[in-house]
Amino acid sequence: MLRAGRLLTSALLGLSALTFVPAHAEARAKVEWSRVDVPESEDAARITKVLKAALDQATKRANFGAIKSVTLSAKLLTFTTELHGDVLRVSCTAMGRVHGGASARSKISFGGSPDARADLEKQVLTMVANGLVARLAQIARAQAPK
Repeated sequence: MLRAGRLLTSALLGLSALTFVPAHAEARAKVEWSRVDVPESEDAARITKVLKAALDQATKRANFGAIKSVTLSAKLLTFTTELHGDVLRVSCTAMGRVHGGASARSKISFGGSPDARADLEKQVLTMVANGLVARLAQIARAQAPK
């Protein structure tokens, strides 16, 4: 009998924890990417796919404040890879804009092993996307109606 009571209590506590929504929980802003442009190259399709995924991932973590929805655009200005001896240097510059607002720019240059080229390129694109989205979220929060 004691076991059934514990089981019932555990089930009720578990169910209430799943359905309880804290009062401080905020609704996330609906973020739409109107454009993500990448310069024409032989790797443009692959770079576009990685960049879009990185932007989407960064958008999920960004704090856009009380804004219900926001439209953003991004453009990859430069993406270069250079081999210097046994070091592969990947440089990337991206620009983004809040629709009807200001723009932001993110730039990074990072080096690593030439054997891990794809991982290094993904890491650089992810870092640029994180910086760009963080700044765009800050711009969106600043221009939000109070």
